[in-house]
Amino acid sequence: MDKQQIVSRMCQSGVLPVFRTMDLTHLLPASRAFYDAGIGCIEYTMTMPDPLGLIRKAVAALPRDQFVGAGTVMTARAVEQAVEAGAKFIAGPGFKPEVVKACSRLGVVSVVGAITPTEISEALDLGADVIKVFPACSVGPGFFAEVLGPFPNLCMMAAGGINAANVADYIRAGAKIVTFLANGLDAAAYAAGDIKKIQQAASAFVRVVQGARDARASLR
Repeated sequence: MDKQQIVSRMCQSGVLPVFRTMDLTHLLPASRAFYDAGIGCIEYTMTMPDPLGLIRKAVAALPRDQFVGAGTVMTARAVEQAVEAGAKFIAGPGFKPEVVKACSRLGVVSVVGAITPTEISEALDLGADVIKVFPACSVGPGFFAEVLGPFPNLCMMAAGGINAANVADYIRAGAKIVTFLANGLDAAAYAAGDIKKIQQAASAFVRVVQGARDARASLR
């Protein structure tokens, strides 16, 4: 599967749940709950215990069209290890040229943290597929609308401080993908292993995103 198909799958729902937790008890069934809510990609951060093992297990257990990516990837070697484990995309909090170059070399989708026009330009020059604005809450939705002026075709992701109350603002401003803490969307449900509640919360989030997309499209 080529990179564009992965990015398209990520953009389909416009939602990327990110797992960053030490509690792995319900990780796999919770991951599946997001798929059942219509979300095609999930991210496991490299800060979790045995992240490569978790990625391998998820790739083996989850549906084939649910793509698992590695997050908080900081080195080229970590890119290689994550791809070997089965990660279909690589995400980082900031712009590290060696990471973007490794993704390009291995043909894997790169989600690159960048928050200035210079960083965005340099990341794109190196082959970045998605620009991750982190923390998005520090710049607000208006940043996305302004950046799309000089970068009209940019695929931007809003990460950091995104929740059900403000996500529509970021989508209407031009963010194509938004992230949230997967194990924190309904923290009590995750801790209890209430998979039905996790799926319901995720479905509600997806509906908000779709509604905001519809509103943005109606203004064009």
